[in-house]
Amino acid sequence: MASLRALVRSCLAWIRFQPNYRRLQIWRDALAAQGAAVVEESTSGLRRNLRLKAQAGPLEVRFDAEEGPRVVVGLPGPPGILHVYIRRQEGKPWGTHETKVGHGRFDRTFYVLGPLLLRSALLDAETRRLLLKLNAECSFELAYGELRADMVDEKIPDLLPLLLDLGQRIIQPWDVAQRLAENAQKDPETEVRLGNLLLLAREFPGEPGTTGALRTACADGSLQIRLQAAKKLGAEGREVLAELAASPLNDDVSAEAVSFLGGDLPIERARTILVQALSRRHVRTACAGLKTLGGSTAAEDIETLAAVMAREKGELAVAAAAALGTTGSPAVERPLLLAMQHEEKDLRLAAAKALGRVGTEAAVMPLKEAAEGSLPYTSFRRAARQAVAEIQSRLPGASPGQLSLTEDEAGRLSLASDLAGQLSLPADEPGQLSFSGGGENL
Repeated sequence: MASLRALVRSCLAWIRFQPNYRRLQIWRDALAAQGAAVVEESTSGLRRNLRLKAQAGPLEVRFDAEEGPRVVVGLPGPPGILHVYIRRQEGKPWGTHETKVGHGRFDRTFYVLGPLLLRSALLDAETRRLLLKLNAECSFELAYGELRADMVDEKIPDLLPLLLDLGQRIIQPWDVAQRLAENAQKDPETEVRLGNLLLLAREFPGEPGTTGALRTACADGSLQIRLQAAKKLGAEGREVLAELAASPLNDDVSAEAVSFLGGDLPIERARTILVQALSRRHVRTACAGLKTLGGSTAAEDIETLAAVMAREKGELAVAAAAALGTTGSPAVERPLLLAMQHEEKDLRLAAAKALGRVGTEAAVMPLKEAAEGSLPYTSFRRAARQAVAEIQSRLPGASPGQLSLTEDEAGRLSLASDLAGQLSLPADEPGQLSFSGGGENL
């Protein structure tokens, strides 16, 4: 009987050991195929307590049966990797704010946290490809300086090489600025190239690698990248900006190029760009061109601005009115006064503000009448009154602080004709203040 019991115990131990042995053998074979050396094993009788540790070059590899099994690859670098987290989007805690990488599929799959410079340099096209491939085969994350993947034993021989390739790629020596420059020039994703380029220009300005990347980016297939690179290059990028300003391909890019160049854009070129933008109905570029023409006092430019204000509607008419106000020419007063009678309230408002900058004494009464004819507390009424104040402050003999209370409306002010800044108490109205001198009501 005793011998029978011993035989039963031996059989049970053998049965328990067999699955453990098979699992350990799968792990050992997978590691041997990658040239990794086993350095530690834990083989208790319980299947879930199996553990194995190995060394694959600089990478430490651990197998733990308790969670799946889980394969963990420890990363000895780069500096800061302990603070980088890459996890599946569905596991993102509520309220977590992460910066997108710029690769649509990757950003939909993962959320990434950690130092921006390190993340941007690390997640180049090949690293993203490996991460997406691994994620498609098993549950995976990068956290606390470790790559962690949960997979069934049968997949370990196929997925361990992928996991080790990813680990080796992460820890290989690389310079952050150089990696950003490479990503900015070579990454297949436009948003990734742009993000790396802007980060490179911000964090490493003036360095040879940065300048080289910016010059290369001026010929990028993306107009937005060309635009940003040319802006960062300063004077060296002006010709690229001028080409983009005249480009028919993208209204937003052209408008930003025109605005950035401003007075550096030759007036003849600005005129041509405006005509082309109007014909293409590129509203943003046309508005930027109108603003540029506002810096000219040439009669033909003033006529162009007045014509656009009269013919166009909405944003274009408003931009033309604002541009007329920056010319400094008294010739714009008449078209602006006519614009104040327009049915579009935004155009009336822009015209009133422009008159405040360039209007003469002749505009005071029309502005007052327009203000009185509008509803109280409206933006137009405030703008018209402000315009009168600005015009009167420029009249001969006016000085800062020359204000008086009007006779007909309590609480309103007028510009005094003399004795700037002096106060008096009217003899017939106790308790009321007035500034000395007379003046126009505001």
